[in-house]
Amino acid sequence: MTDAHLSARDNGVPPMRAVALPAKTYYRYRGNVDEVRPVVAAAFNEVIAALTTPLTRDEANPKVDRTVRSPRLAEVTGADYADTAEKVNQLFLTNHWADGLPIIPPTEQAVKAMLKGTSRSPDEVIGLVAPRNGVATIEKIAINAVMAGAKPEYLPVIIAAMEGFTDPDFDVTHMQTSTGSFEAAIIVSGPVAKELDFNSGIGLLGHGWRANSTVGRAVRLSLLNLGQTWPGENDMALLGRLSAYTLIAFAENNEASPWEPYHTSQGFRPEDSTVTVSVVGGVTTVGGGAVTPWSAQRILDSVTSQISNIGTYLGGIYAAKRIVVFHPDCAAELAAMGYTPARLRQYLYEKSRVPYERLSANTRREVRRMIQDRQIRPDRAPVFEEALKEGGLVPALQSPDDIHIMVAGGSPGYSFVLGYTGPNFAHETKKVSHATMTKAGR
Repeated sequence: MTDAHLSARDNGVPPMRAVALPAKTYYRYRGNVDEVRPVVAAAFNEVIAALTTPLTRDEANPKVDRTVRSPRLAEVTGADYADTAEKVNQLFLTNHWADGLPIIPPTEQAVKAMLKGTSRSPDEVIGLVAPRNGVATIEKIAINAVMAGAKPEYLPVIIAAMEGFTDPDFDVTHMQTSTGSFEAAIIVSGPVAKELDFNSGIGLLGHGWRANSTVGRAVRLSLLNLGQTWPGENDMALLGRLSAYTLIAFAENNEASPWEPYHTSQGFRPEDSTVTVSVVGGVTTVGGGAVTPWSAQRILDSVTSQISNIGTYLGGIYAAKRIVVFHPDCAAELAAMGYTPARLRQYLYEKSRVPYERLSANTRREVRRMIQDRQIRPDRAPVFEEALKEGGLVPALQSPDDIHIMVAGGSPGYSFVLGYTGPNFAHETKKVSHATMTKAGR
């Protein structure tokens, strides 16, 4: 229903009336001016009234809701341990502190044991978690790690992931609140992956590995609790988050890779251990397996087709990125063909360019608008301007650097692509540090 209301912020911006259009018609018809016109017309008089009617005293000085949903110390008792644990779980779920699966009660003793996994101070603040800007401290992350069933030695990896999500350059708001069912990938690389027994081989995206499952769940719970999101309230994913409980968590298969680990391309040393966090829209397999014959070249062709097909689609595509994960057998064949990750990035970028003639007139206008609005980075704008003519090849990605090459999986295995076409480049790699229970990441 249409609804006039006030919005106010604690940043000095005066309160403003807003008129809400009905979602069921606005979202459906907004792509066509003629179809959306009656939707707008129905609210037009209300818009005029909101603009011209003086603010009431309450509207001029609105109350700001500073309610913070935060777990607190509480005593829960029951007939026995099982009854008490059930009451704890219900308490957490009722208060939206959990994800719907059973949790481990984060007792004071359990949290202290978890904190032994790192030498960092429990009070250290690593950042704010959108959308409600909850303060992420080492202790709060540890509380969520306990709830997820993680081991103390996993904590430095969980912290590194949260450092990525709270980095000022990482737009976690879109992933947390968008109507699209975006999710996150957590990719561990370096010696700590083997030491903690992360799965990087057959079944790497599935169940059965405590490290993959509980690290992913600990991060998910931290994002839920510290960002203070809940489905239908401010997490508006219409289908929900497809990896809602553990995210997509796996490790790079450094031992089976013919190349240096991914994190070296991000400026880290090969012997470092890192966590890469990235917003993705899903997993697309591009070849391999134990049924259909494959070759490295056919897999490359499939990857370029997957990327270039997006190039004909109108909708923020020029902010896209691709994480291309080659299974070890394919990576070995590519290396024998002379490919390095850098060469592969350049090859895929060039081969996925879309002929100008294939783009619709609407898409051509949209690309030009993106150049003008600087949505296409200024340093890359000349490349697109040169391509926007007869015979031109328009890139489907802004730069080869928007392609990230990794090796993971087993033998046999599938190569796959993690894609994202959102309005940002939400992708960060952070070093695992201050570990106390592993040799790596100290």
